[in-house]
Amino acid sequence: MSINASGMVLEREAENEVQPMIETDTVAHERESETMIEGSSEAPKIKKHRGPTKKTDIHARTLEERTPIILNCYGQPIGAMQKDVKDLSCFLGTIARTTEFAPLNYVDWPSVPTHDQIWEYVLEKFMIPPEGRSWVLETVNLSWRGYKSKLKKMYLEAVEKGSNLDELYELVPEDELKDLIKQSKKNKRNREKLDDMHIMGPSSYAALHHKLKQEDPNKQEPSKAKVYRESRIRNP
Repeated sequence: MSINASGMVLEREAENEVQPMIETDTVAHERESETMIEGSSEAPKIKKHRGPTKKTDIHARTLEERTPIILNCYGQPIGAMQKDVKDLSCFLGTIARTTEFAPLNYVDWPSVPTHDQIWEYVLEKFMIPPEGRSWVLETVNLSWRGYKSKLKKMYLEAVEKGSNLDELYELVPEDELKDLIKQSKKNKRNREKLDDMHIMGPSSYAALHHKLKQEDPNKQEPSKAKVYRESRIRNP
């Protein structure tokens, strides 16, 4: 492990380096996993959904318990341990769902006034070089946008079915929810345009790029086309 003049931790070249995985998306840590319960041939299949990740253990960390994060030359997490990078991604998702850090009644992320507050809180739970600030805030941004979209969908479904909205108001203040609904139709149209999603889950393009480079016999940088193709290869 080496440190440059600006204090950035650079990726290690050791052969036994752990290959990390990170998301952006988002919102990985926020996707619902479905488990099919198999009964008799006549019994219906029931879907169970996992709730949002809370990461209470990370929120309870002290300064002495912080985990170090290694960045690549682009300021994106790649290590030191695969679990640490995934934990960071999921932890940032919980911040995006906390209205004190990421209020939902702002139209876009640049107008949210809590960027410094978010960065300072993340540094209380992880040891991240200053070069990682942009990636951290952008990851919270993506999760924040995904959470807003999910809330609006839940609201529209509840209204259509005539269901009680008390459950939604427990998640988000009523005034913020009303502001979200104003943009629901526009966001829905934009979402429908995405027809070629990656299948990396909580991993990021940065981690996949690093993995492909390590797998190359000559340690050459993979092309953008190769990274794109690899991110969409599905298991049979």
